[in-house]
Amino acid sequence: MKTVLTLFIFFIATLTANATSQSGDILIWKGDTLTLFSNPLEMRPDWKKLHNIIIAELEKEDQRLYPQKYKGEVEELGSTACWRGYTVEWKIVDDKIYLNNIYACYDRKVKINLKKLFYKEFSFDLLFAKWINGKLFVPKGKCIEWVNFGYKSIFENEIVLEFKEGVLKETTSYSNYIKKSSKFTLDQHLDYLDFIYSHVNWEKLPDLKDYHYQVFVGIQPTNEGAIDSILWKYTYMIYGAKEITDRNNVFIKEAVRIAKLMPDWDVIYQRDSIVARGISVVFDKYSKKKYMHKK
Repeated sequence: MKTVLTLFIFFIATLTANATSQSGDILIWKGDTLTLFSNPLEMRPDWKKLHNIIIAELEKEDQRLYPQKYKGEVEELGSTACWRGYTVEWKIVDDKIYLNNIYACYDRKVKINLKKLFYKEFSFDLLFAKWINGKLFVPKGKCIEWVNFGYKSIFENEIVLEFKEGVLKETTSYSNYIKKSSKFTLDQHLDYLDFIYSHVNWEKLPDLKDYHYQVFVGIQPTNEGAIDSILWKYTYMIYGAKEITDRNNVFIKEAVRIAKLMPDWDVIYQRDSIVARGISVVFDKYSKKKYMHKK
């Protein structure tokens, strides 16, 4: 399956529960407690094995601390906003990043014994995270666009920290902003779904029967909010378990045609680049019945 485009705001709500907005890890740096839009633990080659151990150990600790909860039927402790089930706390000291704590999302008292988990690597009270190579993202300030998907929400300020073998090598700060809002964003009386589906040429499409086709179209806007290009890498159709990328597919062509009819697009700058947008169009008999009369 293709990677979902950064900000498909028009169809993000159709994704599964695990795609909901996530609570991030914690970073303690320069006296501030910050949120990370990254999961540095997952940079370890043994992360999947560690993940299973962490979940099991947290459950044991939860039972030890709250035995009364386990006398009857145990309630689900997870959350769609914290799909891993735990939060990792990091600390940067003298430009080195350390793993400081791992605790359950729902209760900071339920935490991991780091010495037990990382006994070969652990020294003093911190674990030097020498496996971290690459960029970590720190959002700051006001949220200028909330997206119910992973760490895709955009904040007015952002810090990118680049590490090599656990050592901070570069820090870059960005100011993100909305340059232009589309007519759909500005006018609450305009409904983009009505616009999309009322422009579908239903009568020219094949008989839908009980089939369900969902097409995703990726768009790169210009600085003025027009379409600069169709992002074919992020343009495809889902039919059952199949992913179809044929540009000549009748449903893909129809969705692309509709995308080109959109009057304008939001223009949002993140890390000095215009954020890609997109739409989703569902072709099935229910959508046809609901919207065909609005043409």
